[in-house]
Amino acid sequence: MEIEMEARVKALSYKVKGMSRESPSQKASHVLDSDLRSHWSTATNTKEWILLELDEPCLLSHIRIYNKSVLEWEIAVGLRYKPDAFVKVRPRCEAPRRDMIYPMNYTPCRYVRISCLRGNPIAIFFIQLIGVPVAGLEPEFLPVVNHLLPNIISHKQDAHDMHLQLLQDITNRLLIFLPQLEADLTSFLDAPEQNLCFLAMLAGPLYPILHIVNERNDVNVFGLITEPFSTISKHCL
Repeated sequence: MEIEMEARVKALSYKVKGMSRESPSQKASHVLDSDLRSHWSTATNTKEWILLELDEPCLLSHIRIYNKSVLEWEIAVGLRYKPDAFVKVRPRCEAPRRDMIYPMNYTPCRYVRISCLRGNPIAIFFIQLIGVPVAGLEPEFLPVVNHLLPNIISHKQDAHDMHLQLLQDITNRLLIFLPQLEADLTSFLDAPEQNLCFLAMLAGPLYPILHIVNERNDVNVFGLITEPFSTISKHCL
């Protein structure tokens, strides 16, 4: 099965973080390899799972599963390793074909859990994760993601979309300052455009200044200042 992908998405590197079971000669790591001479198998026929961890967070565009003999599965994703808090992006459904490609609508993601509910037996040839890497993407940035995502999706064919580039700059460059920006991110949706401009300025021309401010905070030069970091930054702007 072939589908037309946007120019900016790519196959993403990942590792197998865990699984419920694997056969001695049919390891879970085989799902990383598209060679159909190998596969993952549990040698059982019900309620098994495999958990994948991406090398870096992303906006997940598609999941491709080249199935061997699973009959029914469920897919959930998360940004942090908290399986109980994962979001189901594909509720319980049958696996009608060998080569299945599921759209994920640019879901923020770092972990993918595939729960195989029944099979004959539970066995998968390989799994491919497709999307856009977003280094530094943590759950605290989700209000920013949710605000920008409609524009990012509407410009899927633009490999140089400024909305996506802005998100990548904010998450990558401001990750180190998450503790200082926590209040602004929590209240982001109260004034999204104003807050987005603030974060864009921090991630852009003012980014080198933040390194100096952070270093000074580390050595307690600001011992007499009690205002939150973000408030000081906005006053400076």
